[in-house]
Amino acid sequence: MKKAFFKEASKAQIARKTKVKVASLADIVNLKAGEFTIVDAFTPEGYKDARKFMKHGEEVRVRRFRSSGEAVRYGKTPVQLREDAFDAIRGNEFCGYSFMPFARDRRKRKVSLTACLEGARLFAYSHQVRGAGIKMKAYADARRARIEGAEAVASVPSRTEGHDRHKFKLMAVPIVDIPEKYALAFNLGSDHACGAKRFNIRYRYLDDKESSGVVNFCSHEVAVYLELVQREWEQNKNIVPLQMCMFAIPSQRTVDFYLRLENNVLIKDKAEKGKEALRKPNLAEKEIALWEFVRQYGHDAAFFPKSSRDGSLRKYRWQVE
Repeated sequence: MKKAFFKEASKAQIARKTKVKVASLADIVNLKAGEFTIVDAFTPEGYKDARKFMKHGEEVRVRRFRSSGEAVRYGKTPVQLREDAFDAIRGNEFCGYSFMPFARDRRKRKVSLTACLEGARLFAYSHQVRGAGIKMKAYADARRARIEGAEAVASVPSRTEGHDRHKFKLMAVPIVDIPEKYALAFNLGSDHACGAKRFNIRYRYLDDKESSGVVNFCSHEVAVYLELVQREWEQNKNIVPLQMCMFAIPSQRTVDFYLRLENNVLIKDKAEKGKEALRKPNLAEKEIALWEFVRQYGHDAAFFPKSSRDGSLRKYRWQVE
């Protein structure tokens, strides 16, 4: 059972609200607390189910560099590179975004927008609920941190009642303000192996050029990175981890949109034997809806938070109205 902070409305609770129509997926954000809408199922054709789409669907590709030196010379931060990539999309059927490292571990890194939202929610939970804090110790030996980045050992609370904390280590975190940070950021990794990651076995189709080896970041890793950003700024006045953050940080309006997806939307599956089945959005549909939100409103409105507009990330509103 999910802890209260993470609970969603059930299908029955949603159906008791006032039914309204929306013009597009992005307009779901304008639903009022007492309203709900029904949307036809929109997991893309050609995939057996939502899980297959999240593994093999098309990705938004953050700019690739041929070498770390090229990345340094280009000199754009990850958020600037995401802005370029996000604002260039023309559709919405994406399973996440990806980037390529320069370290010995050359496996592609992949991040879903749903993981970014859930990571932000877990980060907020750790600050808003007594006793739920993220425990973390960063190791940033001056010499090694310049070359390999810092390491952070962390303990993250579970979203499920009665479950143990998740313990793991983030690696290659940019923490020193040197030109090499522009390349080091792409090497981010971890030794985390929660269920969502351990069982995300992925084999490419026969005509794909990429190998099966992909590092899929999850919400726990996003939350820990956000905590490291917070501590480095507060304790050391160091903005580098935020500047080099490879995770898309949502605005409050994007959070509001995500909460509406969870609590004010039902999906209508194709009729079987004359009957129509209603259900809540699956993970693939949440991901696609988030990309449609980006397409409609742009990167900055969706994933470039501003304190004057959104307030502090740790104080975001996550409670359902």
